[in-house]
Amino acid sequence: MSTALPDSRRFAILERVARDGEVRVTTLAEDLGVSPITVRRDLARLAQEQLIEQVHGGARRTAGTPASPLGDAAGPAEYATQATLAIVAPSLQYYWPTIVSGARHAASEHGARLLVQASSASAEDNLAVLDQLTADPSIDALILAPDLRSGAASERLLERLQGVQLPVVLAERSMHAFSVHGRSFDSVRTDHASGAAMALRHLRELGHERVTMLCDPFSPTRPLLEQGFERASTELGFDARHTHTGTIDTHGNSPFEAIDAFLDRRREQGTTAALIHSDEAALLVLQHAQRRGWSVPHDLSIVSYDDELSELAHPPLTAVAPPKQALGERAVLLALGRLRQPDCPIERVELLPSLRTRSSTAAPRPAIGR
Repeated sequence: MSTALPDSRRFAILERVARDGEVRVTTLAEDLGVSPITVRRDLARLAQEQLIEQVHGGARRTAGTPASPLGDAAGPAEYATQATLAIVAPSLQYYWPTIVSGARHAASEHGARLLVQASSASAEDNLAVLDQLTADPSIDALILAPDLRSGAASERLLERLQGVQLPVVLAERSMHAFSVHGRSFDSVRTDHASGAAMALRHLRELGHERVTMLCDPFSPTRPLLEQGFERASTELGFDARHTHTGTIDTHGNSPFEAIDAFLDRRREQGTTAALIHSDEAALLVLQHAQRRGWSVPHDLSIVSYDDELSELAHPPLTAVAPPKQALGERAVLLALGRLRQPDCPIERVELLPSLRTRSSTAAPRPAIGR
C-alpha cells in the first residue's frame, strides 16, 4: 500500500531541487533526518508526478520542476493551507477544550486540517500517542503538552521528541528547564506567574494585607503560580509573615477535611483573601466558607484561577483567565510557520492572562483587636 508524501518533506525536497538543480539521496537523508530508503521512495513519487527526474543516487531539476515547491501559483501561504496538524490534549473535559477550539478556528482560517488526539497527562501515555501519530505519514506537524515532571519517563519522552522528524509545538509547556537537550521547540504558554501577580495586585488595591494562595499539588501550573505569587508579594510590600502558600487536592481521599483545615488556619492567621487554583477548588472553598456562615467577599475574598466555572458560582468568582482560545490559535500559527520556514528562529511565546473582576472580592472588614 502506498502512503502519502508528507507536505513537510515534499516542500523541502522540491525546494532543494529547484534551488540546486540536483540533489543526492545521502545528503537529503542526512538533512531531513530520514533513511535513504525513505528518500528514494519520496523521489520516486515526485518523479511519477513529473516534478523532478530521478537519477542514480539522487534527482535533478527538469523543465517541469516548479520554481516554487508547490507550483507557480503556490507560495508559502498556500503551502500552509495543505498541512495536516495533530493536537494532543491531556484533557478534553477541562481547560483544554477551549484551547482545541482556538486551534480548530486557526486551522480552518488557514485551510489546514486539524486532528485531535486525547492523552492522559502521563509521560507513558504521551509516548504511546506520539508513536502512533509519528507513524502516520499524513501528519505534517504536532502540537502537544508533554508531561515533563515524571522523572525517567519524562526523560524518555524528551529523548523521543528529539528524534521526531516533524515540527513540534509545545502548548502550555516550555523547554526552558531542559536546555541539556539539543533540540529546542517552538512553544506557546500562558504567563501564569504574571497571572498570580495580577490577582495579588488586585487584592492589594482593595486593601488586603493578609493573603494566601492554594494550588492543585499535581498541576504543572503550580510552580509558575508560586513564583509569581512570591515575587509579587515582595514587590507589592506584603509582610512575609502574613502571606502563605499551600496546596489543596480536591481529588484526594478527604478534600473536605483539607478545606476545613484551611479555613481553620485562615481564622487563626487572620487571612482575608485567597487566590485558589483551580476553579473547582475555589468553588469548594466558597461553599464550605458559606456553610460556616462566612460572608464572601467580606469575611474572605476569593480569586479563582482558570475561569472555567467561576462565573457560575454564587457569588460569581473574580478570576484570572488564561487566554486559552488565543493560545490554541497561536500554536497552530507556530506550526504552520515552522512548516513554511523550517530554519527560522525558534519562538517561545508567552501570552498574558486577564483578570475578570466579579463579586467575590471586596475590601476586607476592618480589623478588630489585631
